[in-house]
Amino acid sequence: MDNITITRATPDDIRTLQQIGRQTFEETFTDSNSKEVIARYLDKSFAIDKLMLEISNSDSQFYFAMHGGEVIGYLKLNTGKAQTELQDVTALEIERIYVLATYHGKKVGQLLYNKAMQVAHDLKCNYVWLGVWEQNPRAIRFYEKTGFVPFDKHIFRLGGEEQTDIMMKKVLKTDIGLQPLLENDRVILYPLKEDDFQTLYHVAADPAIWAQHPNKDRWKEDVFRNFFEGALQSGGAFRIVDKATGETIGSTRFYDYSVEERSIFIGYTFYATAYWGKGINLQVKALMLDYAFQFADSVFFHIGAQNLRSQIAIGRLGAVKTGEQEVCYFGEAPKQNFVYCITKTEWFAKKGGAQRA
Repeated sequence: MDNITITRATPDDIRTLQQIGRQTFEETFTDSNSKEVIARYLDKSFAIDKLMLEISNSDSQFYFAMHGGEVIGYLKLNTGKAQTELQDVTALEIERIYVLATYHGKKVGQLLYNKAMQVAHDLKCNYVWLGVWEQNPRAIRFYEKTGFVPFDKHIFRLGGEEQTDIMMKKVLKTDIGLQPLLENDRVILYPLKEDDFQTLYHVAADPAIWAQHPNKDRWKEDVFRNFFEGALQSGGAFRIVDKATGETIGSTRFYDYSVEERSIFIGYTFYATAYWGKGINLQVKALMLDYAFQFADSVFFHIGAQNLRSQIAIGRLGAVKTGEQEVCYFGEAPKQNFVYCITKTEWFAKKGGAQRA
């Protein structure tokens, strides 16, 4: 269809936004939900005061699709803390793309989608994500054709009823950074630096840490120095810090990233014994897996053949043994390792669905 324009909506357009928002949502979902449920959702989600907060948020953008002076569809984008879930500063969320029913099949949704992708590229986002109702096959097919893939599920509350949305993602950048700053409520992963040696060795100088590792002498300073040098040269190592105390509690790293195979390894992980059995490994691995799966489809782990503690821990994450391999650690003799793998689909299934407001 010719003469369709995409324009940015402002707070002065709040009544128009309310009208197009209510009408397109009702047209899209009335046939699949009761009128009472739809009415409750519309009253809450498209109230003027709520919409005004959203359109006034600097991390959100609204756009209208216009034809002949009429608003025929709209788009809502979120970045930063305005995102309904992930709130990744490198991401853009497409929260809403809706078009009037009489304009379906006229490429209006495609134009709004193109605008979203233009904004994502202008903001240099790593990826774009969205949630789509699992019973909306037309929308799912549209996003699949444009390169989106499912990565999780979450619960969407429609007028008090819980429905399942499929979360989908399109990666825009394929060149992973191996040392991002990663953190959650429990831990912070800082890129490892040369002047971290003494701080990290203070943790590593405990023979109990290495009792089941392939090299049981890493508690010795000269042996650990070699391990530390390998960590620096890998370009993907981290110093793990307890967020509550500020204490360094261990190290881990990314390595052997393959663009072609869309895979990466996580390993060389150790923690102070005081933090064993406290759920720290799950917190750290969750941070790393969530990040890695923005760029990779599979994550692998090398686990020493005699390291039963780590084998059990990696199994709890949902990884499965896929083989055995001799691994040459930096400056050390080859040692037998088990190879474990977890895929993107398996990881997000293991995590389970999140919830959004």
